Amino acid sequence: MFLVYTFSCGGFLLHLSSIKISGFKSFAETVELILEPGITTIVGPNGCGKSNVSDAIRWVLGQQSARALRCTNMRDLLFNGGTNFKPSEKATVALSFTNIDENLSIGSTDVEVQRQLTRDGDSNYLINQTPCRLRDISELFMDTGVGVDAYSVMEQSKIDLILNVRADERRFLFDEVAGITKYKHRKKEAIRKIEDAEQNLVRINDVIQELQRETESLKQQAEQAIHYQSLHEQLQELELGLAYRDYEKMETDYRETQDKLQSILVEVTSANNLIQEAEEQIENASIRRSELDAAISESQEEIRTISDRIDKIERQIVLHKEKQLNIQSQRQRAEQTLVSLKTQQANLQTQKKERIQEHNKLSASFKIEESRFNARKQLLEQLTTRIEEARKSVDERKTILQETSIELSKRENLRATIDEKLSNSQSNLEQLQENTNSTKNELQTFIEKRDEIQRNSTKLDAELIKIETEKKEVETKHNESQEALRKIDTELRGLQDTMGVNVSRYKSLEQLHSAYEGYYAGVRAIMQAKEHYPDQFGGICGVVAELINTDNEFEIAIEVALGSAIQNVIVETRDDSKNGINYLKKNRAGIVTFIPLDYIQSRRFSDDSLLNQPGVIGIARELVDYENQYDRAVQHLLGNTLIIEDLDAAIALTRRSRPTARLVTLEGELFNTYGTITGGHNDQRKTGLLNRSREIDVLKEKIGEITNLVNQKDQLRKSYAAIIAETQQKRTLLISELQNKQIEKAGLTKDIEQENQNIERLEIALNKIQTENQELQQTVDLSREEQNQLELEIQELSKKQIQSERSIKTVSEQIESEMSKHSEMESLCHEREIFLAEQRIKLDNLESDVKSFDDRHDQIDKDIQEQQSIIDSDDQTRNDIAEQIEEAQRTFLSIGADQAEAEGKYDELTEERDSLINEIESIQQELRKNRKQTERQNNSRRQLEIKTTQLEMQLKSISKRIMDKYQVSIDEIISPDTENDTVESSDESHHNTITELSEIDLMDRIEKLKADISAIGSVNLKAIEAHEEHQKRLDFLESQRADVQQSIHTTYQAIQKINETSRDVFLESFQQVQTNFQDVFSQLFEGGEAELQLTDETNILESGIEIIARPPGKRPQSITQLSGGERSLVAIGLLFAVFKLKPSPFCVLDEVDAALDEANVLRFTNLIRDYAKNTQFVIITHNNRTKEIANVMYGVTMEQAGVSKIYSIKFTE
Repeated sequence: MFLVYTFSCGGFLLHLSSIKISGFKSFAETVELILEPGITTIVGPNGCGKSNVSDAIRWVLGQQSARALRCTNMRDLLFNGGTNFKPSEKATVALSFTNIDENLSIGSTDVEVQRQLTRDGDSNYLINQTPCRLRDISELFMDTGVGVDAYSVMEQSKIDLILNVRADERRFLFDEVAGITKYKHRKKEAIRKIEDAEQNLVRINDVIQELQRETESLKQQAEQAIHYQSLHEQLQELELGLAYRDYEKMETDYRETQDKLQSILVEVTSANNLIQEAEEQIENASIRRSELDAAISESQEEIRTISDRIDKIERQIVLHKEKQLNIQSQRQRAEQTLVSLKTQQANLQTQKKERIQEHNKLSASFKIEESRFNARKQLLEQLTTRIEEARKSVDERKTILQETSIELSKRENLRATIDEKLSNSQSNLEQLQENTNSTKNELQTFIEKRDEIQRNSTKLDAELIKIETEKKEVETKHNESQEALRKIDTELRGLQDTMGVNVSRYKSLEQLHSAYEGYYAGVRAIMQAKEHYPDQFGGICGVVAELINTDNEFEIAIEVALGSAIQNVIVETRDDSKNGINYLKKNRAGIVTFIPLDYIQSRRFSDDSLLNQPGVIGIARELVDYENQYDRAVQHLLGNTLIIEDLDAAIALTRRSRPTARLVTLEGELFNTYGTITGGHNDQRKTGLLNRSREIDVLKEKIGEITNLVNQKDQLRKSYAAIIAETQQKRTLLISELQNKQIEKAGLTKDIEQENQNIERLEIALNKIQTENQELQQTVDLSREEQNQLELEIQELSKKQIQSERSIKTVSEQIESEMSKHSEMESLCHEREIFLAEQRIKLDNLESDVKSFDDRHDQIDKDIQEQQSIIDSDDQTRNDIAEQIEEAQRTFLSIGADQAEAEGKYDELTEERDSLINEIESIQQELRKNRKQTERQNNSRRQLEIKTTQLEMQLKSISKRIMDKYQVSIDEIISPDTENDTVESSDESHHNTITELSEIDLMDRIEKLKADISAIGSVNLKAIEAHEEHQKRLDFLESQRADVQQSIHTTYQAIQKINETSRDVFLESFQQVQTNFQDVFSQLFEGGEAELQLTDETNILESGIEIIARPPGKRPQSITQLSGGERSLVAIGLLFAVFKLKPSPFCVLDEVDAALDEANVLRFTNLIRDYAKNTQFVIITHNNRTKEIANVMYGVTMEQAGVSKIYSIKFTE
């Protein structure tokens, strides 16, 4: 139900004008709450959805926690459907503000902030229907007191949160009212920028260090480039001369092989012609053979056709003869049948006469027997009449007997009823006696039970006193543990801050390490390739900088000693080096120096006397840690290097003797064996590759230590939390036990009353049983008198019944005698009746037989005529078949002559085909001979062709090798006038010198040049150009580094300024809130004192805020020790103290008065009225006193499950 009370209220320059909700939580349909300045209350029963209005306001202001909105996830915010409503696909909440004085810097007097959420998870923010970010909304309301974490929305749980959180977590309220939230935000952004800039600076320093190393390396490589090019040009000219000689020799061999191949091809062609002629002859003969085979097949078919005709005629003749025999047999059978039929006809005539005589005789006998049967039947009827009269007499006597039996039965039933009644009465008497005993026992039991309950009640009183005492002890322990937990949380935050700084630095260095920042491009490429293709590059062990470790004091010396070799890559074999080089070439990824463990030579320190000289620390190899498998590589790199304490010690050592080993000081001065000394200042040494690896290890160890300390504190925190949980649980159990005991006490009191009632009830029941016992004894005496009278009557009726039974028995015996006679007569009549029926059936059968004989006689006459007709027909058929047999025999003789002619023709064709087969076999033998000869010639041809192909491939290989290596064709070498960009003859005499040299001399010179080039090692021909490019990039990066350093310095200054401003603003605001809080507290509690204390006055901007309160009549104490109502009133007082300093445009209070009693609610409502002059209040409440102060009142109901609705009823004032 929606109630609206409207009263006049002062003007507000900025206030919340409306709340529009659609599809949010329980609001299935769009609802709009029009809000006026002043006080608005929202009321309704529990569970109707009124607190969803508060959730909607916090959600649109940017609340991101589903738990804080009383949901599992954000999708739960969408209306989930009801009986008559479908689930909502979109949730929308819009807050409209009237911005008269333009407190919100948006340039409009009307501002609408809206948030939308769809079921597929899309979320949008809008300001005046324009899409925006959550950050835009936060900045819009910054320093206005409106926000998801500000004091503009307060519910009971949030008040508890303000009171129960740690002191440092409570200061968000004071930051907001002081207006330093934006300063903290700027400071946080500045710190993030410094962290990013420092990470960028680390990367720039690493890149500069890499460039400096690469530039130094390129400078040395450029000096080798010119010498390498000179030697390479000489080698190229000699290799081209040698290749030309090989080419000429192979070309001559190629031409000779071509001539031999042409000769063989002529012979093969001649042989192929002979083979072709023979194949044509075979083909013609094969065609003739095919024709003969076809003719033979036709002849065979003709012979088969004639044979089939002969077989057919023979089968016809046989068939006709079989028909003749069948007809002869059929005639004989007909004649025999004719004789048999005539005999049967004579026999039938004789049988007919015999049946007529038998019928006449049987008819006379039947008439005599029928007369006797009628006489016996009359006698049977007389016996039946006498039996019926005797049965009527028996029925009359039975009627009298039945009446007597019924009367006797009635008397016996009445006697049984009286017996049963008497028995029941006696049983009842016995039962009443048992009930009397049972009631007496039960009465005694209730008396004893009442006494036991009274003893238990006394014992329970003592237990209640004990539980009350234990409850107070648990509450004291609970409060002490909470205080200890707050201190541990403060320590944990400090550790976590330190952890954050170290983790940030560790991640930055680890990221540089993983990306191989600071390494040469080639090294970076080959190590990344190892990560991506471990199977292909499994032989790569790693970079020298990763495989060795040393103490911090030796890092600079070891890095200087290694120089660029610190980025050398150690591999297992030379094949692994080759694999890596091919990969770098293929991907144009740079250059890498590989150290194959199966090939590298160790360098060992030979002058042990130097180790005892002053200032000598030791051999560099012995000052680093590494795995044994890399010993040869480390010996090669550091085996002949001594580490010296300082520059003076190194110079003194060189003055005494010229060391055969390199000397490196701890500060990085390098004394080479050939006399050069390198030294000076280098800022990049502190960020070297070894230093980075060591720093990563140190940070990792430090993080581990902090983690362990955090874990220890966390375990201690868990311990206190467990104690708090345990004491809270124990307190709850004690309260529950106390309540149970109190309930049990009340139950015992009630049980005592119940037992007294039971005792009184049983005493009444005992008196009633005794009265019933007397009445029942009188009933037993009366029943015994009735029982004796009935016994006499039953005896008289029994005598009468016996006399009637005897009379019925006598008459029944007479009936049985007559019945026996009747049965005998009836049986005799029945037998004669059956005999007469049988005689009548025989007469009927004889008449039927006579008629049957007549019918059979007629049928035989017809059969005789039919057989005679068959005999006449067979004579004609037999004559026709004889003529057909003669015609078939004439045809058989004619076809026999045709068969002899066809067989003669078949023999001639067969003879010609055999002759042709012999001729084909002869030609094929000659063909096979020619083919073998041709095959031998083809083998020779193929061998020459293979040799020609091989020579051709070798010539092409020489041409390709020269083209691939020197980009010169063989024709350009042959032609003396051709100019070549890569190889140029200085003069003709030099060219002649090459041609005059023997092949051995040329190869010797080539090998010597290759050895000289190999001694130089790998050379970067573009070193000069690359050096210039690196120098330009180095200058640019150093300029960029200076800019970043200046940016960091400027940002630190800005942070210092922010801290100073924030501190001044906060202290001023804090003092004002302190004063206001004391005033409001005194007003709410009608006296007492309250104080806000900083937990760390040395760190104002991070210090927590503790609340100390002293209600009237109590000592000062922390708010955690106050009662629930006092805690709520303190929180409300703090909120209004903030409002007094900086009123918020509006404030939502969600059931904050729930814990207040009647008196405190009156103080609360009086305070609301005072502050409502400057602040718009929306109060969700159940309290009637709070409802009374509203200017506008809304009511929310839930008529259907899960669906909230708003109704409005306006009242006049």
